[in-house]
Amino acid sequence: MATGGGTAAARFFSSIGLVSGRRSILMLVVVWTLNLFWLGLNYFWRFASVEVLLAVPVLLLLYALLALFGYVYWGMREVREREAPYANIMVGVIVALTLLYFNVNLLQFVLQAIER
Repeated sequence: MATGGGTAAARFFSSIGLVSGRRSILMLVVVWTLNLFWLGLNYFWRFASVEVLLAVPVLLLLYALLALFGYVYWGMREVREREAPYANIMVGVIVALTLLYFNVNLLQFVLQAIER
């Protein structure tokens, strides 16, 4: 099994571009975790009460606001103390605003689903 070309799994991962064994294992773990998360999320929405359906997007929205505040606060602090570039703050703010946008859309989707 381990002759010259490596194992069958190693040949497969190198054929799809994942040459490193560690990287291959990491990709498998990431895909497995995402699949497990997706299955859990689909199962969760089936039995959750209306209060929970509203609480999850609201908490995510609060997290996004906290992330926006945190990126600006810690970014400005790093700029003052270490003279870091302002671009780091802009990247953080863009990420936080995107998160905020997605969470507002999720909240609107849940509110529309509850009205039906």
